[in-house]
Amino acid sequence: MSLDPTKLPDPPMPSYTFTVYHRDVFEKYKFKDYNSLLENRLARCNARARYLASVLESQNGAQGGEMLELVPKSTDIFYGDHRPVKVTKDQTGEKNFSAFTSGILGVGRAVQYSLPTQFGGHVMFMCLPPFYSGKGSVLSFHTSKWPRATSAKLLFNYRYPSFYYVNLYKDFINDLEVPVSPSWWKFKPYMSSGVLVDTGTSFTYFPNDFYVVFHYIFRAEPFDTCYKEDPSGRGLYFTIVKLYFGSVSSSTMLLLEKEQVVINYRGLYCLAFVGWDRDQSVLGMMELQGVGLTFDTLANTLSFDIDACD
Repeated sequence: MSLDPTKLPDPPMPSYTFTVYHRDVFEKYKFKDYNSLLENRLARCNARARYLASVLESQNGAQGGEMLELVPKSTDIFYGDHRPVKVTKDQTGEKNFSAFTSGILGVGRAVQYSLPTQFGGHVMFMCLPPFYSGKGSVLSFHTSKWPRATSAKLLFNYRYPSFYYVNLYKDFINDLEVPVSPSWWKFKPYMSSGVLVDTGTSFTYFPNDFYVVFHYIFRAEPFDTCYKEDPSGRGLYFTIVKLYFGSVSSSTMLLLEKEQVVINYRGLYCLAFVGWDRDQSVLGMMELQGVGLTFDTLANTLSFDIDACD
């Protein structure tokens, strides 16, 4: 499980462009096998999501100094109290960053210590490296190289202006629609609920009431909520998930499949969505891995380009 992070390649790149790696690349040497690494990741993800929910419920948001922002390589970062901290490529793990550290998108809009604000750009594009990859991915500012084939609208939440909320409209499992009204995803009075994007949260979280319906439809498909590995090595058919933003059309659909939908744990491939007792939904990193993401805060759009990171 060992890997020397000093030997990770960092090729020449344009200004305001960085190589990023999944955290597990740097920490897997601490664990005896993949399953123990995954268990740690699951615990960290749950802690992060609960912490995020507590910040929203306290109405503190990013302005109150409770959120942490992680910046790649050796760029200065700022914690919520505006105290500058230098991050180096070897500064990883719980010793330096708690389980609550947000990742690139924990906070990012209209706050002076956010990553996009520090680089003075309203356009940010990235590829999130998959869990199983040791290869570097890319994070860049000011321009995007992708066509922005599918787009969601970034919604402004005046109570939590620094978070990235999107206009989720419909969910499908294969061709079966999850039967809830689009109003389910809209902000409730006092701007609660909604769907936010957070790269510090590994998995996607849905409110329990929705998750029960989502889970039931998933079980109606051929394999239930977990798929057992075939000892003969034959490939498995994985259910796909379609997320639509604003309306149901090809230009608003984010197609999730394989590792974006299920995770391999102790010989089983299990549904990588989580139900919880909160009004908010969180679109997490696993569902977005391998997708080209372009955030444009001037146009208020989040664009998805499937397979752009290959």
